[in-house]
Amino acid sequence: METPLNVALGIGLAIAIAAGSAPPASGQPGAKADPDWPCPQIKVSDYSLASVWAGPPLDLNSQSWRDDADIADLVAKMSQRRTPMADVEAAIADFRAKAGAETAPKLLRAFAAAFEDLSRQRSDVLAGLDRLGRKQRAMADRIRAEIDAVQKAADQNRSAEGTSGADSQQRLQWDNRVFEDRRQTARYVCEIPTLIEQRIGAIARAVQNAL
Repeated sequence: METPLNVALGIGLAIAIAAGSAPPASGQPGAKADPDWPCPQIKVSDYSLASVWAGPPLDLNSQSWRDDADIADLVAKMSQRRTPMADVEAAIADFRAKAGAETAPKLLRAFAAAFEDLSRQRSDVLAGLDRLGRKQRAMADRIRAEIDAVQKAADQNRSAEGTSGADSQQRLQWDNRVFEDRRQTARYVCEIPTLIEQRIGAIARAVQNAL
């Protein structure tokens, strides 16, 4: 049967392993690690258009695409991550056939708008991961303090000078469960920025092929 002290030590080891797995904040030599970043992937805050686009210049600030229903519909298909890329490629082909001589300028406006939308989605995910990482760091500190309380109660118990520490143990186990649930959530969410980048790259290739 596990004692409160053994439970505390086991949880403490898990927290230490989780905390020790934090990656550096960037790929630059000597870069300071971000202690709040919860992902094994390297944190890259900015995503450059130049990394995926070698075509004609794009106006990323223009909102004129909103005035054209066909462009707006294509932008929506590009930006909605639940829309399969096969459907996006088919939509681009249909758009090209319909736009005719105006294909290039309209398609460039659509891609510029989709790039901005998907980049914003990526930034929102990164911001959420930063918030989650800060919560996890605070929770890890709290769990360490609770481990100390459980150990102290166990020591007092052995000398018959204190309570059983059952409340401290229950708080510790509950907080550890929350910590682990968040860690599992982060494991999934950490993949999303890369998936968004891959989608942007796939759309860029499809648009360039259609020009």
